[in-house]
Amino acid sequence: MDFLATKNLYIYLIWQLGGLIDYNNSKKGLIEILSSTVIWGSIPVFAIWSMLPSPVFVFFRVLISFLLLSIILRKNLIKILKKLSNFYVILSGILLSLNWVFLFYAVFMIPVSEAIIFYYTGPVIAILFSPFLKEKINNGGLLNIFVSFTGIIIMSLGSLNLNIIGIILALLSGITYGLLSVTSKFSSRYVNSIDLVFLQSVISAIILLPFLFINKFIINYDVIIIIIISGSVQTVLALFLWYDSLKNLNIQIVSILSYLDPVFAIIFALILLGQIPSLYTIIGGLLLIGSGIITTGSTIRRYNVKSFNAMDRP
Repeated sequence: MDFLATKNLYIYLIWQLGGLIDYNNSKKGLIEILSSTVIWGSIPVFAIWSMLPSPVFVFFRVLISFLLLSIILRKNLIKILKKLSNFYVILSGILLSLNWVFLFYAVFMIPVSEAIIFYYTGPVIAILFSPFLKEKINNGGLLNIFVSFTGIIIMSLGSLNLNIIGIILALLSGITYGLLSVTSKFSSRYVNSIDLVFLQSVISAIILLPFLFINKFIINYDVIIIIIISGSVQTVLALFLWYDSLKNLNIQIVSILSYLDPVFAIIFALILLGQIPSLYTIIGGLLLIGSGIITTGSTIRRYNVKSFNAMDRP
């Protein structure tokens, strides 16, 4: 399937989504969360199709996000921008930039399945940093860390013939994902979720702007369409669907269904890029995703979490 066919399919699916979401229907939340996971799962493929250097792709993605959110939040824009002085907000914006840049560099160097599953070590890596939040690591947390790193070792054994730099970048994306989760928790004490997404977009755009002049890249019609889809559909619309689903589903269901992201990413890579995951990837991936689901579920049960930052997604 080529890019033009996929673009038309995307437009058709979004149109169908508008007809499926019945705002008096109890299934609305489920449709929204599944739609957001499908959309997020397609991001690595679009990054590859764009052929843009990773920092440039991320810059245009956050730029479109910034412009759209500026319109949505226009009444309180000045008030929100004043929160840019908060240390944790700034740090979360920096980590978001690094997180996405590492991930999209990785998908150019190693198969999407490997990159995206290494990325999802983030929730488990966040456990390692939980002492900084004055949270104890219990026996269940230690078991999840062991299972997760067993999955990493298995995947690494099957990836020895791959680009070692790509593997390192994928792991760095997972580490920054974990750190982003921690800093987002601190940031949420000072700013609400949608405002934080906007501020992170501002910070990321500022940080990545110089790469427009450092990297060589080509912008054509297809790339423009990819950039618009990435910023509007894969970022703003997906975030809206994800956050809105929280109004209709409990956080346990939303959190666990969010782990369909890597599943859909692997399916898209298989269908659109012809990338077949290895047996090592499947086994290691099941261990990593499984430990992440268990980690998320236990955290929610312990702290009765109501929401968390969706910008931690790819």
